[in-house]
This record gives sequence, C-alpha cells and structure tokens, in this order.
Amino acid sequence: MKLYVIRKTYQPWGGEKHSLSKALLKSFSLATVFTTTLVLSSVSSAEAFTTFTNRTAWQAAVDAIAGSVTTTDTFTNNIASAQTITLDSGIVSANSFPPAVAYGDNSVDGGLFNNATDGDASGASATITWTFPSPVFAFGADFKRTAAGGLNLTGNFDGTGNQTLLVNDSIGGPDGFLGIIGNANFSSIVFGNNTTFFDSFQIDSASFASVASVPVAVPEPGMITGLVFLGGGLVVRCLAKRR
Repeated sequence: MKLYVIRKTYQPWGGEKHSLSKALLKSFSLATVFTTTLVLSSVSSAEAFTTFTNRTAWQAAVDAIAGSVTTTDTFTNNIASAQTITLDSGIVSANSFPPAVAYGDNSVDGGLFNNATDGDASGASATITWTFPSPVFAFGADFKRTAAGGLNLTGNFDGTGNQTLLVNDSIGGPDGFLGIIGNANFSSIVFGNNTTFFDSFQIDSASFASVASVPVAVPEPGMITGLVFLGGGLVVRCLAKRR
C-alpha cells in the first residue's frame, strides 16, 4: 500500500544582499510567464467550484490553501469485486443495487480501480458513491477509458446543492486528469452515467484534500493572472533595490 500525504511547509529566507543582473531579470520574467500559462491552461472557472485538467496545477492550488493535507491512493493492493469495498485510502466505494456487481466491477487490480455505470442499470450499477473518510474540499483523479457523454461526476461542492460534470468532456478525451476544488467541504461524490449505455472506466490514482476551516475561496483565473504578475513585479522591484 502506497499512500502519499503531502503537507505544506514553509522555508524562511534571509542572508546577504545579492546584485540583480539583466540575465536574472530575464529568467524571472520568463518563469512568471510560464507559471501563468501553466495555471491558466489547466483551470476552468465555475460559479461554485473550480476544475483542473492538470494534476500539477491542481496540487499547487491545493497546497496554496493553509492547513491543507492531501492523500493519494495509488491502488497498490488488489481488492476483490464486491457491491461495497473500502479502498486503501479509506474511501468507501459503493455500487448501487440492483444489479449485483459483475465483470470485476468495483474492484482494484493491477494498480487500477475498475468499475462501470449504466444509466438504466441494465448492465451495471446506475451510480457509484465514493464516501471519503472525512470531509474534503478537493478531489482529483487520473481517469482511463471514459466514453464521451457517458460517465459523470456529481458532488455538492459549495454546500448549496449538487453540481455535475461529464468526465470525458471535461478532460477532452477518454484519458486524463480531472480535479475539483470546492468552496465548501463535501463528504462524498457520485459517479453516474449520462446515457442508458454501459460505460466501463478505470482510475489510475485518486487524491483528496482536507482542511480545518471552510469555506475555501478559489481565485478566479483572472485574479490568478493578476496575482502572479503582481507578485513577480514586487519581487523584481525588491531585488532591484538591493543592487
């Protein structure tokens, strides 16, 4: 079992003054532009929550929230198929009944979580509920083999009611990362199917993050841009004064 817990740490900085060369200024400017591009290309703003399609950007946004703790389940240990199973991370995965699980649904094998949904419950469960071991404010997972317009993900990400995302449509294809940061804690998420067709899928790794206080305010993309460039400008100005 490999569970990774990531905690924020802070490093004090100090020491003698350093001169600021033109090369350093240029490098810093390029780094600022790169950081802004990475964040904006991976973030989608929504009224009640923010979605990410890049794990690195999602993790950076999670870590920026004071007191956040991230747990990642890599599905190292095999778990036999059953209507309800408990994953190594403590997530309880429960398939709706009927029908009884079949074809290895709701199982872990070879480092992958395997399951399927069916909108009319004729070939697989209509919904799969993941209940977290404690309330979380963020969730992210690496999906595989999702069908366009099929698998969806529902959660109460702002405390006012459920919001639903189509997984394939959100990540832009069958495989990819989908991350969410809500404005309030949520205790569970539900996988469903937007059609009446059988849709099997896999998850390579799943992460969730908790924090002591809520609500969690997620900056809008425009605000993120401003903060990045403002921060860059302040640092350059500070370094320039030390020359």
